[in-house]
Amino acid sequence: MLADWATFSTAGGAILYVLIAGIVLVKHGLQERAARFLAVYAMTSFLWALLLVFYWRLGSLPFLLEDILARASFYGVLLLSWLFLLLSRSFLRLERTGPGWWALGVVWMAAVAVLDSNLFALPDTLWAEGEWVVQRQDLTSVALILGWGGFMAGTTLLTVRAYRQAQQPLHRNRITYWPLALGFTVAGGALFFDGRSEALGSVFYLLGTLIAAYAVLTHRLPDVRQMARRSVSYLLITLLTVIIYAAGFLAMQYAFWTMPGYSPLLAGAVMALILAILFHPLLRLVQQLLNRLISGASYDPRRALREYSLNISNILDLERLATVAVGIISEAMDIRRGTLFLVHREGEDGNGYFHLQSVKGMGQEDPDPGILFASSPVVNCLRREHRPLTQYDIDLLPRFRQISPVERAWLDSLGMDVYVPIYAKGEWIGLLALGPKASGDRYFPDDLMLLSTLADQTAVALENARLFDDLKARNAENESLNKALATANRELARLDQAKSDFINVASHELRTPLTQARGYSEILSEMSEDGSLTPDTAQQMSVGLIKAAQRLEEIVDTMLMISKIDTQALGLTPSETTVAMIVNAAVSSWATALEERKQILTVEGVTELPPITADAKQLQEVLSHLVQNAIKYTPDGGQIRITGRLMGGGMLPQDQSVEIVVADTGIGIASEDLERIFEKFYRASDVLLHSTGKVKFKGAGPGLGLTIARGIVEAHGGRIWAESPGHDEETCPGSQFHIVLPVQPRYLEAEGSAAFIASVRASGDQV
Repeated sequence: MLADWATFSTAGGAILYVLIAGIVLVKHGLQERAARFLAVYAMTSFLWALLLVFYWRLGSLPFLLEDILARASFYGVLLLSWLFLLLSRSFLRLERTGPGWWALGVVWMAAVAVLDSNLFALPDTLWAEGEWVVQRQDLTSVALILGWGGFMAGTTLLTVRAYRQAQQPLHRNRITYWPLALGFTVAGGALFFDGRSEALGSVFYLLGTLIAAYAVLTHRLPDVRQMARRSVSYLLITLLTVIIYAAGFLAMQYAFWTMPGYSPLLAGAVMALILAILFHPLLRLVQQLLNRLISGASYDPRRALREYSLNISNILDLERLATVAVGIISEAMDIRRGTLFLVHREGEDGNGYFHLQSVKGMGQEDPDPGILFASSPVVNCLRREHRPLTQYDIDLLPRFRQISPVERAWLDSLGMDVYVPIYAKGEWIGLLALGPKASGDRYFPDDLMLLSTLADQTAVALENARLFDDLKARNAENESLNKALATANRELARLDQAKSDFINVASHELRTPLTQARGYSEILSEMSEDGSLTPDTAQQMSVGLIKAAQRLEEIVDTMLMISKIDTQALGLTPSETTVAMIVNAAVSSWATALEERKQILTVEGVTELPPITADAKQLQEVLSHLVQNAIKYTPDGGQIRITGRLMGGGMLPQDQSVEIVVADTGIGIASEDLERIFEKFYRASDVLLHSTGKVKFKGAGPGLGLTIARGIVEAHGGRIWAESPGHDEETCPGSQFHIVLPVQPRYLEAEGSAAFIASVRASGDQV
């Protein structure tokens, strides 16, 4: 009779295993990892159950066949324990722990099979001493039990770890169902290995599989904490009912039993009526007490809604609105953290996206802004379904499986439990992101309904606040534009004055050589007429005319250079040269001026620099301008120092640069003039100090030398800038001009590529 019951129950279990696998395939297919493992586990359990039915139903079998079936049933328990571990890993979303358990399962089962088949020809008795005898078959059984125990222990550890790591109540509630499935599975294996309750063990295995299937296939699992509270409430109410009924009945019997006409039946009916009146208030009171003990104080939705509406209705400041809104919700529901996001739509639906900017957070630093693509399943749900969305749904529902890694990483970084969209005129304009409750409870349907209502209340205030914020931004932008216009006007006035000064300076610059040329020409004409022109006089006047012509040529060349720099038409003739040669050529032209001003010029570190590819003549002009400035603005007897060094740690010339520094002990440069001195026509000194002398102390020129220097340096792909502690004609803090030039300019590579492409195109045209 017992054998029939075992066979019948196991056969029924086999049918249920097939049904579970079929439900998995129909409802989920094989897309979800946990569903795939559940289907494999159910079909393996089906085969194992058929093996047990065959083994129990056939009765007496040949010894060899019976031994094979018995061993196969135990191997099935080991295999199922390993598959249950893999199923648990997938259900608990612990994908990173897989390879080790896979390898351990394969190796362990292979080792048990090798040991059982006696592949190494071990003796049947491995060790014997007195009453202690170790048989090879015993060792195989121990290996089976140890493997089963290891896999079950691993499953337990994974479950405990996943529960501790889970931050969201819905995930913790989902994991809570797994220990029940694990407990039945462990009990089934233990009973099967015991050998005396194999049928009961198969039933326990079936119960564990059913619970596991329910947890895997059901998304919205009943809340365990809520069920526990209700069970305790009903238990306490039942206990109180019994106590009240017994106490009331005894009290009435004690008080009225001596009265004539007393009826116990009537007394029981009165007590039943009293209990019927008191039952629901008592039940509500007990539930409230339990909620306060387990989850803390509850909130009144109507009061929360009224308080929320009154507080946010007249707020126009976005940050204050976010602070008040998130604060009231968090205080009412006892939420740890929350954030209000503003939603800005960019682009069209096809390839557009939504930019979410945090206005204010609570319980943490303001989260980083995020981007959700218009085609994202999260955006489709928030825009079209107009309902709160939980992170639990995003993590587990198949419809959200196509979320991009960027979106999923941003949502995970927020650590929120629920997202409540805010709409205005049918458009998605905001998002309330709320974290877990301090009580550890989930967001129940009533909570989500209240949050949706609060979001509707927020929409009008948020839209008004956004419009007010836009107005403030435009006012600030207008103020900024006004300041920019004022600055531009001042700059235009300065440029206009600079141009006027330049005209004055240019006229002075041009008048001097023209006056010289005209004077010498008139003298030559007069002396030629009266015949008093001597060879020495003619030579002296010719030299004067040549100098005047050279000065005019310099001025015209300067104007042409500025024009080329402005139109980016400055042509370079690059070739391999050295910094030392450029510096020496520039310095040698000022030897007489240095001697006249009693200044000392030293050059250091330039001979060690590698050759560079550059236009040596143009760079010589740059260094000449810098040396001339140093001589002009350094008092007599001062010092000028030119140094060079190699920059960049790369071995290739393209990764290296040279730096040339021209430093002096002059009067320095004011901090506000460090950048302006490179502008056209700008002079730090008064225009009245203009002098045609090239090296006169503080003699201002036309204000074009540094402009030309910057244009030439930047044309080489380099940089030039000035440094100075400040302007002081008494202490003479000095100044430094830095030039950084690439050893191998990048523009040469671009020109080479352009030339190659042009040659290819030309050859193609010829063909």
